[in-house]
Amino acid sequence: MNPSPLGLTAETIEERFDEMLDAVLSSRRSAVEPARALARRSRAEQDFALHWLAVITRTNSEMGFQFVSHAPQAFELMGFDGVEAWIIGAMDVYDRLGLYPGSEAFGNVEDFAADHALTSQRVELGDVKAVLDRYLRGLSGRYLRLHADDLTFTDTESLFLPPRCAQYNNPKENFLLYKATATHLWAQTRYGTFRRGNPEDELLSVRLDRLPNPKQARTLFARLAAHRIDACIRRDLPGLARDLQSLKTFETHAVHSPELQPIFDVLETKQASVEDTLVFVEQLIDQNIVLPPPLPWQGVLKLEQAEAMLIARVSRERDQLQAQLSQLLEQLADETGLEDTTRFELHDDEEDDNEGMVMLNLDGETIKPTAEIEQLLTSILQDFQNIPAEYLATAGSTRDDASPYVNEPSAGSVAGNDRYPDSDEGALYYPEWDFRRRHYRKNWCTLREIDMQPAPEPFVEETLAQYQGLVTELRRTFEALRDSNQRLHRQSYGEDLDLDAIIGSLADAVAGHEMSDRLFTRQRRFERDIAVVFMVDVSGSTKGWINQAERESLVLLCEALEILGDRYAVYGFSGMTRKRCELYRIKRFNDVYDDAVRARIAGIKPQDYTRMGVTIRHLTALLNNIEARTRILITLSDGKPDDYDGYRGEYGIEDTRQALLEAKHAGVHPFCITIDHTGHDYLPHMYGAVNYTVIEDVRRLPFRVSAIYRQLTT
Repeated sequence: MNPSPLGLTAETIEERFDEMLDAVLSSRRSAVEPARALARRSRAEQDFALHWLAVITRTNSEMGFQFVSHAPQAFELMGFDGVEAWIIGAMDVYDRLGLYPGSEAFGNVEDFAADHALTSQRVELGDVKAVLDRYLRGLSGRYLRLHADDLTFTDTESLFLPPRCAQYNNPKENFLLYKATATHLWAQTRYGTFRRGNPEDELLSVRLDRLPNPKQARTLFARLAAHRIDACIRRDLPGLARDLQSLKTFETHAVHSPELQPIFDVLETKQASVEDTLVFVEQLIDQNIVLPPPLPWQGVLKLEQAEAMLIARVSRERDQLQAQLSQLLEQLADETGLEDTTRFELHDDEEDDNEGMVMLNLDGETIKPTAEIEQLLTSILQDFQNIPAEYLATAGSTRDDASPYVNEPSAGSVAGNDRYPDSDEGALYYPEWDFRRRHYRKNWCTLREIDMQPAPEPFVEETLAQYQGLVTELRRTFEALRDSNQRLHRQSYGEDLDLDAIIGSLADAVAGHEMSDRLFTRQRRFERDIAVVFMVDVSGSTKGWINQAERESLVLLCEALEILGDRYAVYGFSGMTRKRCELYRIKRFNDVYDDAVRARIAGIKPQDYTRMGVTIRHLTALLNNIEARTRILITLSDGKPDDYDGYRGEYGIEDTRQALLEAKHAGVHPFCITIDHTGHDYLPHMYGAVNYTVIEDVRRLPFRVSAIYRQLTT
C-alpha cells in the first residue's frame, strides 16, 4: 500500500484516527460523569451545587468544571458547611496563585475533608485574636501585637502564634492553649528571658554559642528558661495556673534526670533570673541528662530575631525617653524654678510597697513620671537589668518626636509617592469581602502608608484670612466646649439644693411614701477622652472645588481641635487596583500641628481611585491601638467606593459596609460626610440611617465640618 504524503500508511492513519476519537469520547464521558453523579444526589445538594457553580463560573469557567467534577465526592465526605468551606478555600487559592493550584485545591477534597473533620474542636486564631489582644493589653509590660505564623515565638514586640489550634478534643481547651501560649510568650519579655545587664553586655546568643556544644546549650537554655517563666506565671497569675492543669499531658509529667530537680527548685524562686539559667546551662552542658519534654504552650526561642528587635529598639527608646524627660523637666522648671542641669535618677527603695510602679528621683525628691515616661521605663527595664545613666539625661530641649511608646501600628516606612508593584517594602495585607461568595478574599489588598508631599504655598494662612470671622467663632465655641461642666441633679450630696427633687420628695411624704435623700445638685467636670481619625478622599474625582473645600475644612478643623485638645489624626486615601492601595500621612496622632503638617495639608492633591474597605480596616487597627473612651472614624468623601479593577457598584459598597461593621464591632464609631448628591441611595446601607450627612453645596463644606464634629463628640 502506498504511503500518504506524510509518510504514513493507511493502517497507521486509521490507528491515529481511532486514538483521537477515543480521546474525544473520553473527554465527553469525563464531562458527563460528574453531571450523572450530581443527578444521584439530593435535591438540596443539587440546588446548592448549581448556586455555587453560577458563582464560580463568573470568575473562571474551568474552576466551575473542576468544582462540578469533585462536588459529588465532597457531598459524600462533608455537610453543606464543609463543602462551602472547601469551595471558598479553593477559590482563595485561585485568587492568589492561579488556575492550576486552584484546580488542585478542588481535587484535594479528601485531604480537605479530613482536616475539616477537626473543625468542631479546632480554634482559628482569626476568631480569637480580638479576645487575646484585649487580654494582652490587660497584662503589664510592653504591648505586644499578635501575628499568625507556623512557628510559635516572640521577637519581643510581637507574638507569633499558629493560625489554628486543634491539639485537644474540644474548642475550650484549644482556646485555653492559645491563651496559655500567648501568656508564656508575653512572660518571656516581662520576666527577662532576653534581658541583659546593660546595652554593652554580650548578647545571649553569643554567650550560648561560646559554650562547648552550642546546639545542646540552646536546647538546655530553652527548657530551663521555660521552667522559670512557667513558675513566674503560676506565682503571679494563679487563676491561669489552675486552668493550665487541664492542659497537662502524660508526656508533660515524664520522668527527668534527678539532678535537674534541685535546679528546678532554684528556678522556681522569685529571685531567679536569666543569669541563673545560664549558670545552670554551663553546669549541665557536659552531662548526659534527660530533659522533660517541652511544655504544650512553650513555643520556641528565636534568639537572633529577638535580639535584632532589641538592638533596633535601644536607640529609639533612649531618644524617646530623653525627649520626654526634657518635656517633664521644662514643666517642673516652670512650676518650681528648677535648673535645666538637674538630672533624674531611677527611684530604688527596697522598702517601697509600690511593686510594679516605676518612680523617679529629682534632687532627692521622689516624683511620679508621666504615663509615657513610665511606659518607656517599663519597656527598657524589660530589656536591661539597670537603666544606664545616659538614658536619664535630658535631651536639653523639647523634641517634636517625643511620642508615647507603641501608639500606632507599624506600617513600614515608605518615603515619597513612588510606585513599587513588585516590592514588599512597607506593604500591609488586608482581606476584602466578596459578597457573592459570602467570604473574605484573604490578603487580597496591598496597602502602603506614604507621606503626603508638602507644598510651599501659604495655603493655611490664606484660608485663615479668608475665614477670619468663622475661625474666631470656632475658637470661642470650642473653648467653651473644652471648659464645659455638667450639672448633675438628684444627687445624695452636692453644692446646691435641687428644688425639683425637694418638691417631689415632699409630695412623696404627703402621699405616705418614704422621702428620698437625693435632694442636691453638683457640678461635674466634663472630661473629654476622644480619639478621632479623619479619612479624606483624595481620589481623582476631587479635583477643583472639592479639593479646595477639603483642604479648607481640614485647616479649620485642625485649628479648632488644637483648642479642644482632642487627639486626632488625618489621612488621605486613594490608589489604583488592589495591589496599590495608598494611605497618605497628613497628620498622625503623635504629630504636632506645625508647619510640616500645614504644608502637607496644602499639598493634598487628587490622586487615583477610591477603594474604601482596606483603608477603613487599616485605620480601625490604628484606632484600636489608642487608649480612649470614644474612638471615631470620620470619612470625608465625594462619592461611592470605586476602583479600576472592578471595585465598584455592589461589590465595592458591600466590602465597605463589611469593613464598617468590623469597625463598629471593634468599638470604633464611623461617620461619613459626603458631597455626593446620590449619597442617600447607598450611604444608609453602608453607614446606617444616622451615621452620615450629605452636604449639597461643596462650598458649604468648610462651614459644616466643624459643626458636625462638635455634634458628634458632645
